Amino acid sequence: MKAMRVLLLVTTMTALGSCGRKAVPLPPIIEVPETTADLWGFQDGNEIVLGWSFPQLTRGGWPLNDLAQVEVWRLLLSPGQEQIGGGPAGEELRRQLMLTRGKLAARLEGKSLQDATRGRQLTFREKLPEVAPGTTPPTLWYAVRSRRKDGTPSALSNFKVWQPRPVPATPTDLCATPQADGIALTWTPVPGVGYVVERRGSEVAAWEAVSPVGIEKAAFLDAKAEEGHTWRYRVRSILSLAASAPSEEIEVQYPDIYPPPPVTSFLCLPEPGAVRLRWDASPEPKVRYKIFRRQGEGGWTHLQETFTGTEFTDASPPSGEVEYAVKAMDTVGNQSDPVYCKVRSGT
Repeated sequence: MKAMRVLLLVTTMTALGSCGRKAVPLPPIIEVPETTADLWGFQDGNEIVLGWSFPQLTRGGWPLNDLAQVEVWRLLLSPGQEQIGGGPAGEELRRQLMLTRGKLAARLEGKSLQDATRGRQLTFREKLPEVAPGTTPPTLWYAVRSRRKDGTPSALSNFKVWQPRPVPATPTDLCATPQADGIALTWTPVPGVGYVVERRGSEVAAWEAVSPVGIEKAAFLDAKAEEGHTWRYRVRSILSLAASAPSEEIEVQYPDIYPPPPVTSFLCLPEPGAVRLRWDASPEPKVRYKIFRRQGEGGWTHLQETFTGTEFTDASPPSGEVEYAVKAMDTVGNQSDPVYCKVRSGT
C-alpha cells in the first residue's frame, strides 16, 4: 500500500508540474506515396508498352494531392545476369540493383504526365534494343515510383521483366460487314497466333481494344458498336504477349436501319375486370413499345404507341378470347417483329 501511495504521489506531481508548459513539438509525419504494385507490360512491334494505376494515395491512406512526377526505371541485363533468388531478400536486391545500376528511362511530369494518363491508368512506351540474328536477347527490368512536390519518393514498384521476342506477322484482308446484331469483322488467318481487334470513332481518337486479347478465330462480332456512327477498325496478331504491327485501318458506316430485338417472355395475365401484360425488355437501349389488342379475327386496336415500361394493364378488355401484341421501337422508328399472347377475359 505504501508503494502504491508513493507511485500515486509521483504521478500527481508530474501531472501538476506539466500544467502550462508546451510539449516538445514532434517532427512532422512524412507521408510517402503508395507503392505501385500492378505494373504490367507487353510488346507492341519493336516497342515495350508499360501500364500501371495512377498513384492516388499515400502509404497512410491519405489522398496524394501533390503528386509531382512519376519515374520510369530500366535496367538492362546481359544473358545469365538476371538470375536472382526469390523472397524478400531477392526483391530487395533487385531494387538496390535498379537504383544503383539502372537508368531513369523517363520522368513523367507536367504535360508528359498528362499525356501518359489514360483514365485511371498511366502508360509508357519505348523502343526495345535490336537483337542480332542468332544471339540471345538481353533481359530488361522495369519499375516505377512516384514523387511528391517536396521530393519524397515512393518505394520502387513491382518489377516487369521483359526479354525482346520475335514479332508475329500482321493480319491482312480485314473486312467488315454491318448487320443487325453488330459489325462482323473477318481477316486472313495467321498460323499459330491469337488476335486483338481495336476500334476508334474518328481519325484523331485513341484506339481501344474491343475484343478480348488473344482471341483464336480470325473473326469477331463487335456487338457493342452503336448504330448511326462511323467506326474505324484494325487488328493485330498476338504471340506470347508480343503484338504485331496493326493491320490496315478500315472505315465502316453503321447506319441505324436495323430493328431492335423483340421482347421476350411476353405474358398475358387475366385479373378481375382487367388483363395485365408483362414482358422482358428488348436489350437495345432507349426503346419504347407499341401495344396492340384484338378480339377474334378483328382489326388491331392500338393501346399504346410509345410505352416505356415493361408491364401494362388493360383496364377495359372485351369479354372472351383476346389477343395482344407488343413491338419494340428504337429512337429512329425502326420496329421489331411483334410478339403475341392470348388470354380469356371475363366481364
